[in-house]
Amino acid sequence: MRIKADPKRCSGCHLCEMVCSLLHLGAINIEKSAIRILKDDLDTSLNTPIVCRQCKEMKCLTGEETTEVSEKKKFFWKASRAERCSFNAVTVLDGDAYHCDLCGGKPQCVKVCTPGAIQVI
Repeated sequence: MRIKADPKRCSGCHLCEMVCSLLHLGAINIEKSAIRILKDDLDTSLNTPIVCRQCKEMKCLTGEETTEVSEKKKFFWKASRAERCSFNAVTVLDGDAYHCDLCGGKPQCVKVCTPGAIQVI
């Protein structure tokens, strides 16, 4: 299971970011969300949801003695892993990395996305 994003449908409302931080941290703080919305106001005017792609071969874990299966289930990650992500999809703030754990199999961001810009595939 993974989340697919469609920038053409994203309204930029940030509800996905809010529900992610609220569920995992107990408070709304979009900077500490595993999903984030990039706004391109100067070129395409698109809002692009960025979230971990749950890669089959997770290059972000290269060189670590861990199993991908167990790490995919974790929300907090080491910041060094974000640097190895080819898609820049792991958020880092104040030395903490926020990784999409798919909310234990029921991604809440997908549920609150009324335009349908993010979907489970």
